[in-house]
Formats: sequence, C-alpha cells, structure tokens
Amino acid sequence: MIRRLLGASVGVAVLVAAWACGGSDKPGPDSTGEPEPPASEEDAGTDGGPEDDGGTQTPEPPDAGPPDAGEPPLPPKPEGPWPTDPLTNYSSKYAIPKVVAMGVDAAHNLWFLNRDRIGVLRAGTDKVLWNSQPIGQASRGFGTSPDNLATNSRVICGGKAGEAYVGYEAVNDIPGGQRIAGRGEADFSEERYLEFQKGDVDAVTVSDDGTDIVLREHLFRSKGTSRPSRNEPIGIRNSNDFHYDEDRSVYSCVRVMQGPYEGEVYVGTNHGVTRIRGYEYSSHRHPAYWVTTPTGGRSQRAGYTFGLGISKDGDLLIANDWKIGILPPNAALEWWDSEERKPEMPAGVEPALYTLNTFVDPVNPGNDETRGETAPFNFWRAFQQTADGSYYVGGLGTGLWQFQANPQRHNPSKLSDSDYVRVQGANTDDYTALAATRDGSLFVGTADHGLWRLTPTKQLEKVSGVSGAKVQQLIYDARVTPGALYALVDGKLYVLRGY
Repeated sequence: MIRRLLGASVGVAVLVAAWACGGSDKPGPDSTGEPEPPASEEDAGTDGGPEDDGGTQTPEPPDAGPPDAGEPPLPPKPEGPWPTDPLTNYSSKYAIPKVVAMGVDAAHNLWFLNRDRIGVLRAGTDKVLWNSQPIGQASRGFGTSPDNLATNSRVICGGKAGEAYVGYEAVNDIPGGQRIAGRGEADFSEERYLEFQKGDVDAVTVSDDGTDIVLREHLFRSKGTSRPSRNEPIGIRNSNDFHYDEDRSVYSCVRVMQGPYEGEVYVGTNHGVTRIRGYEYSSHRHPAYWVTTPTGGRSQRAGYTFGLGISKDGDLLIANDWKIGILPPNAALEWWDSEERKPEMPAGVEPALYTLNTFVDPVNPGNDETRGETAPFNFWRAFQQTADGSYYVGGLGTGLWQFQANPQRHNPSKLSDSDYVRVQGANTDDYTALAATRDGSLFVGTADHGLWRLTPTKQLEKVSGVSGAKVQQLIYDARVTPGALYALVDGKLYVLRGY
C-alpha cells in the first residue's frame, strides 16, 4: 500500500563549476556489507579543470547520434530465444551456480559474474561457458598490493552481441592524492602512473573458436578533450583532465535497451557515472553538493553511485549516497561530461544538462547551505520511472518513495520534485533494486524480504514462486514480447515473462 506523508517542493540544486571534490566522514558499514563512502577525494578536473597533456586534440565534429555499433537486429521471433513461461528458475534449468551479477547483451546472451569467474549462456544453448582462467583486471588476483589491478568485481553488463562489460574495484583513496602526472611531466612517477591502470572496466568477449571467454579491451579511449596517450591502455580517468583518476571502483551498471542510444552502457562508480559507447567513454557526471570547509573554501560531496536507471524517454536516472538526478543524454559523447555550455563547443553540439538534481526532501530536508556537513547518508540504491510517469527511489534504511517530477514555471526545461509518498507493505526499509515494466508495474527488490510487485493500481504484493531474501539485481528487457524481467535473488536467477 501507499501512504501519503507530505507534499514537498524542492528546488533544483544550482550547478556550480567544480574545482575540488571532497568526500566526507565515513559512516559504519551498511547492512549489506557494501563499501563505505569515501573519506576524501580531490576533484580538480571534474568540471572543466585545466588540461596539461601537451597533445590535447581539438573537439571533434558534433555527432549526429551514436555510431552504428554493428549490433544485429532483434531476433526474428519477437519472443526472443528463451522460454516464455510466466516464471522460470534459470539457475535450476541451466545448472547455473550462484553468481553476484548478470547482464544481457545485444543478442540476448546472458552473462554472469562471480568475482574473477565470467560466464555466458548463449542463446540456443543450455550450458554456461566459463572463462578458463582469470583475465583482464582479475589476471593478477584481487588485493591491495602494488601488483594487483583490482580488489574486487561485482558488476557485469551486456554489450554487443557476444560481448560484456565487467566492472572492477580498486582502492579509492590514492596515496598522495588523485592527481597523477603523465609521461614526460616533471613530477612523473612510474609507480603512481600504475594507479591509472587499476579498477575500471574490461570489455570481454567469446573467443573466436567459441570455447573460452577472453579480454577484448581494457577501456581507455576517452572521448573527451583530454587524452594524454591515444594508444596506451591506462584505463578510465577524467575526460576533461586526464591527470585525475577518480572513477576507480564500479558499483553498478545499466544497459540502454532501446531508443537512439541502444547498446550504450552507464557505470556507477565511487565518484560518479561514466558513459560508454562501444569502447569509448566519457567520464564523469554526478549529482553532487557543496560544503564550506573550515578554511573558507568549497568542497564537493559526490557519493558512491549504486542506483542507475533509464526513464521512459531514455533519460539517465542516477541515485547515489546523497542525491538523485535526471540527466537526458546528448549525441556528442565528447561533451557528455560537461556541466554547462562552453564557448569551445562547435555549433550544433549540446551538453547534457540535468533536469533534476536534488535531495529527497522527506529524508534529507533543507538545502545545500543548511545541510552542509550534517547531510545524512541516504544510501540510495535504485531509481525508476513507471509507465504512468511516476518516479520511485529506494535505499538502504531510507525506504521506498514515489514522487512526481514537474517542470518549474520559471524554467520549463528544469524539473522540481514534489508530492512524496512513502510506499509501505514489504515489512522493510531496505531496498536494493527496482524495475519498471511495460504493463505499468514496478518490481521491488529488498535486502531482506525478497521480491515484490507494485501493481499498476499501486497495490504492493509479494511475488510468488521467487524464493530468497536479498534481491541483488533486476533487469527488464522490453525488446522481446512478452517482456522479460531478470531477477537475481540470493545468487539465483529467475526470469518472469508477460509484464
């Protein structure tokens, strides 16, 4: 059921050109054992910092839209290659061991991840193909020693047909600060330069002979205006100033399933959201807020991004440890990381500008100035929009909320959030995943009470036949009819059709 609490109107946060990004005091570990938010992060290059690579290219011509990624058309059968039964336990049917994450690629192949194990269940087969040995960022093992390239992995997203993106984690607080000198610069250090290569994202694929999973490429091709080396695979770093390696740990991802940007992937990190198109990326964006430091300066709070979604119109929905944001994508990937229009942008190129960037007022009231250092962590984990236009955001300890996003009278291109309603009935305040389906339903994943469905008439009901307490992931694929909802619960995969 839904209980109305209040009707609040929160103005859109003013976007300020960032010059420094700091973390905040760490809270205790959350109930799911996820990492704590950062203690401090520098962000001298996040929103238009200086470029100093000695070889920065001029902006490329505006994109007419995303390039043809070479993805095949939809399967000839509209129902897709998998069973169309209302509910199927894939873990049982296909002998899939427990996994930490899964994804769906362009050809409806299903990808699975369990730390350094990567598997794919190819359409038309009944057995998962697993990698024969750790690859890419996992090839040196997980740990914090100088030789390790990652500390963990728990994110996988489908890419092109037969490919996937795997997200890795690294130590987020780099000793000596986030700025890393490039080759040829006076303060260059080989040891610190190695930090560029840690964490981030691998593109993996099925081997040519179809018998193994192999590394396709460790992503390093920044589409932004700051690219120190065009051929050196040093990983993801800030697209407007390569000296800053802030997006080191990947905690979430979402694949665009339809529309003009189908096949693009967004990954949520320890600092923001990186947008990926093929093997190129733009990094990063984050709904953030500012506080005044004891010395009178300004410091930015970004938070970890665990919640990503795509709206009905294809807008990116972001939910991090403090705030939520709605960000319509733009065609020119090289300018996606820009917070505002800049004089150097070619004619016809538009930046991606937030239509909403706000706190959820019922659980974090006030404004940026009054919140300051006292803003509580909200641990948002999911953000979705249903077919009727309503938005939903859920978090750990903060509950599940429905709200409206309406144009502001003084600026029709911006939205304000209002009419917050708390959704209750699942006997918990800990929410981990949401998925909106074609029929108007919202599937609701909890951390301790399993999978629920909010019907189009706004009645919350337990989903029968899906056992397990912790919902790790929900993915809805509207490319097939009936639609396919992938639910990963306690490491097991269930697929629901017909919503």
